[in-house]
Amino acid sequence: MNVFCLVGQIKEMPQLRSIPSGEKVCNVLLEVERPYANADGVYELDTFQIEVWRGLAETLCSTMKTGSWITVKGRISSRAYHKDDKVYYNSVFVAEHIGFIHTA
Repeated sequence: MNVFCLVGQIKEMPQLRSIPSGEKVCNVLLEVERPYANADGVYELDTFQIEVWRGLAETLCSTMKTGSWITVKGRISSRAYHKDDKVYYNSVFVAEHIGFIHTA
């Protein structure tokens, strides 16, 4: 099963853009607090780049802003690319559902 679920704050305002096919897409940086404190008692943050498509991307970009709280459920997509005769892989977090918790 390929599913992720995150709750966090938008770190930077996402920018809506169109790809050549006309579909809308945006990438949003989401800061998520770790469930435990470090040795200094501080809850550190992890930052995830989430890819959002079509109407969901348009809604996100028109209603949310930096500091807004959202939930994201989606899938992790593995992509490969070639550079200098080597194959490299990276993972992309693709949103399938977004819950809008609080607008900053």
